[in-house]
Amino acid sequence: MLLVGCTEDENEVIPAVADEAVVKQDPDNYEWFHMTSDFIDIPINRLASETEGKTLIELFDDERYVRNTYGSIMEAKDEATLKETIQSAMLDYDLRFLIAYSGTALEDIEQMVADAYYSSPMILATVPYLQYGMVEAEEGKYFIHFDVLYTTNNIEMATIKPKLEEFYTGLELDGKTNDEKISIIHRSVIEQIDYVDGGDFRYHSPYGFFVLGEGVCQAYAIAMQMLLEKAGIESKFVVGYLTESDNNTAHAWNLVKTDEGWRHIDATSNDLGAANDEQVSLYFYKLTDEVASQYYFWDKKFYPEAE
Repeated sequence: MLLVGCTEDENEVIPAVADEAVVKQDPDNYEWFHMTSDFIDIPINRLASETEGKTLIELFDDERYVRNTYGSIMEAKDEATLKETIQSAMLDYDLRFLIAYSGTALEDIEQMVADAYYSSPMILATVPYLQYGMVEAEEGKYFIHFDVLYTTNNIEMATIKPKLEEFYTGLELDGKTNDEKISIIHRSVIEQIDYVDGGDFRYHSPYGFFVLGEGVCQAYAIAMQMLLEKAGIESKFVVGYLTESDNNTAHAWNLVKTDEGWRHIDATSNDLGAANDEQVSLYFYKLTDEVASQYYFWDKKFYPEAE
């Protein structure tokens, strides 16, 4: 990721650390979901059962095949339940799962999956890539297949939970106003973690922050998200790109409901490094959409306005 840092001139913004450069994006046609998802023809697991000559529908009626490929088939009978089922499976870090849907006709499966993806900060923060496909078994009945890549897993998340509790308790937020809580969490996140320019998935996850004390922007932003939620403060995990580089690079930050309304807070870019006398910058703190758009672009239709 490319971080945005500051020089002694607080009005000068410079690229500070770079790793994963990506192809330059067009802000006017930017959609993060298209960068992280791929609609596919459902693959056949030929090692799971005798597959020769069988259709997917026949295989999905084969209990042995389903057990060996998916474990079981989840069911959803309306679009709201389908969305919840997709979210639940991803929040359980299921690598591959199958849903039998028997509700009204699915006219836009891509939008359905995008809505499920965007409506959970933890999914946004831990799912860098997913594949999905759909086949119609009969009128009104569909099978929807998912293959998902995660930056963490259930074992790591079990390790994270007591660390989160311990860290949150140490913040001593009782009696503080919401804005005071936001300020304390922001500063504490920056002081707790060292930015590391690495490709290990754990550096892109809450495990990087709460266990390793190292990570990239995703680790900063998901730690902020988890702590803010625990403090009862509304916040959104934002995925997007930085605009201040030759090759726009992926970035993550938070959109937080402050006393002034929704505001962007980028803890990663506010971290000037422990070697600085004042490590915590407020340059990227409580930005409106208008100001934030100078430095980032993101899929605004999924987020509240910061006016």
